[in-house]
Amino acid sequence: MSDGAQGSEHRAQRSSRRESPRRARSRIVITVVLALAAAGASAWFMRGSEVRCDTLAPLTVLATLAAFLISICFRQMGRYADSRSRWILFGCVLIAGATLFADFRYVRRYRDFCDQLQQQGLAVQGTTGQRAGN
Repeated sequence: MSDGAQGSEHRAQRSSRRESPRRARSRIVITVVLALAAAGASAWFMRGSEVRCDTLAPLTVLATLAAFLISICFRQMGRYADSRSRWILFGCVLIAGATLFADFRYVRRYRDFCDQLQQQGLAVQGTTGQRAGN
């Protein structure tokens, strides 16, 4: 038997096995917790009216995590056929999508400003270093 036929046969056996409802519930709960944690962390980094340039990198990572969570939700939607699970996962997709959108907008808005501050800081540091050397 070819490797492709064995692989498809293995997938068919795996898909015919049903997951226990308890395990399915725990996977969905973990996905919900991760989506809410990513959204909460993003909101925490974006809080306040001042711009903190040191939060741009963590927000980029959280946006990537949100995109990954969206893909996990879609994969789980294909696995669980009951409408309750699908609605919960759809809610997770919305939360992760809003997180991704907000993080992207925040980073995009303040990236140039922070880059300019960094360049000014390097320029000031370079001139003070030249003065100290003279």
